[in-house]
Amino acid sequence: MSKILARRGVRIRRTGLSFERIDGAARLYGDGWSPARIGKRMEAGPDTVRLRLLECGARMRDRYQRFR
Repeated sequence: MSKILARRGVRIRRTGLSFERIDGAARLYGDGWSPARIGKRMEAGPDTVRLRLLECGARMRDRYQRFR
């Protein structure tokens, strides 16, 4: 998809999560927020949020709010 957009001249903005934002994301996750909800707030994809949380050592919940 990004190749098609690039051919059409659409500039793709990539945003990551800085260390400060990762700390905030971890706090929100601890408060029960989902990675998708955190991603919307911080303008990042849910997969990026999940990966950064895992890198920080967070224990991830399943869809039923149980820790794995």
